Amino acid sequence: MSGGFLETAQAHWAKYPRMEPRDFAKLAYQSEFGPAHMAQGPDKVLAALLAERKEAGPEPLPPEPIGGGLCRFHITQALSTLSELPLIGRMFSLTIASTEGTASGLSNKLEALAALPVPGLPDYLENWRREGCPPVRHSEAFRNAYNPHYRVLQTKLAGFLPALVPIDRLSKEHYAAWLRLPRLEGEQPDESRSACMRRHGIRPFLIAVDGRCGSGKTGFSGIVDQLIPGLKHIAHMDDLYLPWEKRPPDWMETPAGNMDLERLQREILLPVRSGTPLAYPPFLPDGPVLDEYGEPIDVDPDDVELILVEGTYSQHPSLAKYYDYKIFLTCEREEQTRRLQVREGEYFPTFDRVWRTLEERYFAACGTEGAADLVVDTTGFFD
Repeated sequence: MSGGFLETAQAHWAKYPRMEPRDFAKLAYQSEFGPAHMAQGPDKVLAALLAERKEAGPEPLPPEPIGGGLCRFHITQALSTLSELPLIGRMFSLTIASTEGTASGLSNKLEALAALPVPGLPDYLENWRREGCPPVRHSEAFRNAYNPHYRVLQTKLAGFLPALVPIDRLSKEHYAAWLRLPRLEGEQPDESRSACMRRHGIRPFLIAVDGRCGSGKTGFSGIVDQLIPGLKHIAHMDDLYLPWEKRPPDWMETPAGNMDLERLQREILLPVRSGTPLAYPPFLPDGPVLDEYGEPIDVDPDDVELILVEGTYSQHPSLAKYYDYKIFLTCEREEQTRRLQVREGEYFPTFDRVWRTLEERYFAACGTEGAADLVVDTTGFFD
């Protein structure tokens, strides 16, 4: 951990040579504790972002990793006040709630900083330790030289921003359509929503998240659930495997031959399109042959704004026409291997030989990545 942070500090010093001892202390503090000391209500967070945007430069800037799965996300005038800034505000609040640092972790990072030949750094850090390592501001030299405007965010949240913006837009469109519906006399805005939606033919938006194993599809769907306001349902392709006895002999040569795509179409996609309730039992891969499905998952499409189908094969050409937006997640092969080795453990060689190979055949045969509305490379999203 400390070695990795030393490299981070060296990279920041090379980019910002006017850094003074307190700027190194701030970097260590943020890397360990994130923005926990800046906890505020949502309205104040957004107001501060709007004010900071006015003072920032016009050009977009890439996030800067600071270690611990965190980054400095630069606030610039290139960010939209209507779409991106509210999302960044929610990311900031989520980062505060989910970042857990320790005094020992900070101490290790301060020890790592001792290797840097920064004038006055040892004395500053010693005095700072005596004070209990309180949060510090950037030095005046740093502020004058670099005009910093940023928020500390989880790196994965910052990286997923381009994919969250269109989903957030669709959620807002659905809610706006609901608000525009003509009301019955005496009806309150929040009454009989399901009946109104059904009567006027307004359905939830359908979004598919396909991509390579280990690229973060399941994690991304969880982030959508946390950051996008409104009611949502997330359907997982893992619940839609084709039972072994129903697979044709050549299923390994057929793209998505192990998936029950017909059931996905019949039990989820078509009902959403027609406005009828969903009831699909999840497949249990470890269940006995005669009891391969769990209790049905019930969803009334009139009660949700978004339905997200997550998992490889979700954007098979036979299904693509049903979706309103398609996102494809990928990552570099070496990073994918590292993640899968951690995730699969001793099973990795088999997983690699069978499942990753089948997946790549599907992508190549169906052109999945090229057909998506948005492709996101998650290579640098996770430590």
